[in-house]
Amino acid sequence: MDTRNEEVSGNPAWRSMLFVPATRDRYIEKAASCGADAIVVDLEDSILPEEKDAARARVAAVARRLRLENIDILVRINRPFDLAVRDIEASVGEDVAGLMIAKAESPAHLAYLCEVVENCERKAGIPIGKTAIVPLVETARAIHNLAEICLAPRVAAVACGDEDLAAELGCAPDSPTITSVKYDLVVAAARGNCHPIGMVGSITEFRNLDKYRDSLELTRAVGMRGTLCIHPDQVAVANEAFLPTPGEIRQAQDIVEAARLAHLNGLGTTSVGGKMVDLPVIRRAERLIQRLGSGNA
Repeated sequence: MDTRNEEVSGNPAWRSMLFVPATRDRYIEKAASCGADAIVVDLEDSILPEEKDAARARVAAVARRLRLENIDILVRINRPFDLAVRDIEASVGEDVAGLMIAKAESPAHLAYLCEVVENCERKAGIPIGKTAIVPLVETARAIHNLAEICLAPRVAAVACGDEDLAAELGCAPDSPTITSVKYDLVVAAARGNCHPIGMVGSITEFRNLDKYRDSLELTRAVGMRGTLCIHPDQVAVANEAFLPTPGEIRQAQDIVEAARLAHLNGLGTTSVGGKMVDLPVIRRAERLIQRLGSGNA
């Protein structure tokens, strides 16, 4: 039985997830006002080995500061188990919505970490299950286990870590090989009822925002619901890109209304704008409207 929804209440509305190093005050202050749906306080790649302890010591205060802006706060933890446990112990608390698991590889890997998380929640006096998990798919083994990872307890979203994955596979981050992983991620996330995070293109593109915007339009078209951001300038573009256009909203409303009238007349199908409307089309329209109502478009 899938127990994920019993442990994580609701799906997140994370269109933009901005990384910020735990040790950089200037970046933290800028992140607080950039409008990101979630900020990922980083303990991993942006922190030098000799600065890990100092970064952990700052997590609680940084999360408390950013939560004042009504932003969801996550913490990206390190991969080696000894570092991961220390990161979790420093991060789990009232102000942290979730943990981003670097180089997540299997349900067994996540289960071990979730046991540590639950123990920390108990010690902190916060509800068991409050802390969501966001696995980062960054290895070939993770791709192999992708469907099971998306079904694991506490998983609210799954993100593709293009740079590390490309390095392991020996291809470019914006190659068709990495793009194909995004297609699999959308399917696995739908089965696991979690939020697919990723980008068709390069996450490192923050100078040419027109190119970045074009990449995000394709990203949403393939079914992704949000993206990781490495620069504040990407945030507003990402937030807009993952919202339905006014035309899409009107079309969905027209479809739902046409379906209602057809049902009253005993019809299973109808048409809108010269195109057939049947149950799958109606379901897509209803889901779009539901996401708008919940703020999770």
